[in-house]
Formats: sequence, C-alpha cells, structure tokens
Amino acid sequence: MPDLIPVFIPLATLILAGFILGRFLTIDLKTVGAMAIYCFTPIVGFGGAAQLIITPSILLLPLITFILASIVGLIMFKIGHKFLSDKSLAYLLPVATGSGNTGYFGLPVAIALFGSEVTGVYLLANLGVVVFESTIGYYFINRGVLTPKDAVLRVVKLPLLYALALGLLVATFNIDLPAPALKLWELSKGAYVCVGMMIVGIALGQQRSFSLSMPLLGFGLTGKFLVWPILALSFVYCDTQFLDWLTPIMHNCMLLISVAPMAANLAAYAAQNNLKVDQAAGLILITTLIAVIGLPFIIPVLIG
Repeated sequence: MPDLIPVFIPLATLILAGFILGRFLTIDLKTVGAMAIYCFTPIVGFGGAAQLIITPSILLLPLITFILASIVGLIMFKIGHKFLSDKSLAYLLPVATGSGNTGYFGLPVAIALFGSEVTGVYLLANLGVVVFESTIGYYFINRGVLTPKDAVLRVVKLPLLYALALGLLVATFNIDLPAPALKLWELSKGAYVCVGMMIVGIALGQQRSFSLSMPLLGFGLTGKFLVWPILALSFVYCDTQFLDWLTPIMHNCMLLISVAPMAANLAAYAAQNNLKVDQAAGLILITTLIAVIGLPFIIPVLIG
C-alpha cells in the first residue's frame, strides 16, 4: 500500500488556494463552473473513452457502476425528499450520493494505488458514474429550479454526453488519436483536476457565513459512505463467488469509486442553478476531509 499522503496534499492545497481566491477576490463561480462543465470535462471524457480497449465483456463494468450509482442516488433522493423540511435540498442528493469525486480526486489516487497501467480500466469503471452524474444526477440538480421539460433540455445540452459517445465510437473503430489531440488531453487532465478542486475552495470562500443542514449531511454521508460501499461490496462478493464477470482489478477500481468523496461538480452544478451553493460546498468539504483522513485505512480493508 503506497503512502497516499503525497497524493492528497496537492488536492488539499488546491482547495485551500481556491478558498483564498474566493474569499479575497471577486470570482464569478458560475463562469468557473461553466469552464469545468463545458470545456475541460468533455475533453477529458472524450480522451479517456477514445483510448479504451472495447470488448463485449469489459462494457459490463460501466453498466454496473451506472446501475449502482442510480440505485444509491434515487434511493437517497426519495428519502431526502420525504424527510427534509426544505425540499429543495433533496435535489442535491442524487449527485451528492450517487456520483463522487471520482475524476479530480479518484483518478490520481487510483494511479498511486494500482499504477498508471490501470488508468483505462479505472476510467471505464468511472464512465458509468459519469454518465449517471451527467444524466439522472444533472436532471435532478436542474429540477431544483426548473420544470421537468426544461431540466431535460438542460441535460440534452450537456457536452459531456456527446464527448463520451464520440470517444467510444473512436475506440470501437480502433482509431488512434493524433499527437496534438493526446497532448491536449494530457494538458486538460491537469486543468480538470486543478479547476475542479479549486471550485470547492472558491465556493467555500465566497460563503460569508457557514451553515450546513445536519439532516442533509446525515443523508449525504449515509448514501456516500455506507449505501454505496455496501452495494459495491455486495456485487464484488457475488461476482467472485458466483458470476465471475469482472477481474480483480475491476473490482478494486469499483471499490475505490464507491468511497470517493462527493463530486466537486456538485458545487459547479449548484452554482449554475443558484441552488444551495453553500450547502453543496459544505458537503463536498466534509466528505473530502473524511476521505483524506480515512481512505488510507479504509482502502486496505475494502481491497482485502
């Protein structure tokens, strides 16, 4: 088990830098969030999908992670919508619990744990979560302020969906990306992580008074760090004992995804819709701190 502290320190530093900028400078969080959503995220998604080795069996991995993410997100939304006094908070829960910071945060951790050769497998496992976040999760974030029709239209306009589809098409036909495209992808990955983590800090820095709904936090932590890992562990157990669909490294990537902190895009999506940005930022901060402190102890248990 490699020392994860060197991986976590830069991520925490980016959050701190974003907090300082958000506190002392005038930064339009909507613009920064739009840059992450409409620029870096589709480039990274396309490049990752385009370099996958597509086989019928390996396509099961994103399908399984999509199903698990959907189950978690929809269950926690139903519970939150029933019991939260402020119903608008419930619309944060699908992305907060079903998705995760599996890209900005999870990808560097996966490479540190399993080596750079698992990048493709991890991105494939992450693909299911990304598709959930950019469809079902993004729909509910928009439903917090829009009608169902307008929320669907907002989802359809999300460029990540088309970038992933194009990337998978390129991978299916074994088309090699030219060197300039690969260089753009490499540069965008760094910007993707930097901007994504700084969004969390900026959102926190712009909140002059910090308040967080304790019921929302309770539902968020339950879904993210209890329901998701239990479902992932249950599937891994069934697969190792009966199904034999996936390889051990696929299991490990899925388990790592299940304990990732809440998605930094939650703050970007919330800012885009003026939907409880302070609550979204607070959830991300707390779950990121829990992950930084707890993952070095939790991951060996999960993988074991």
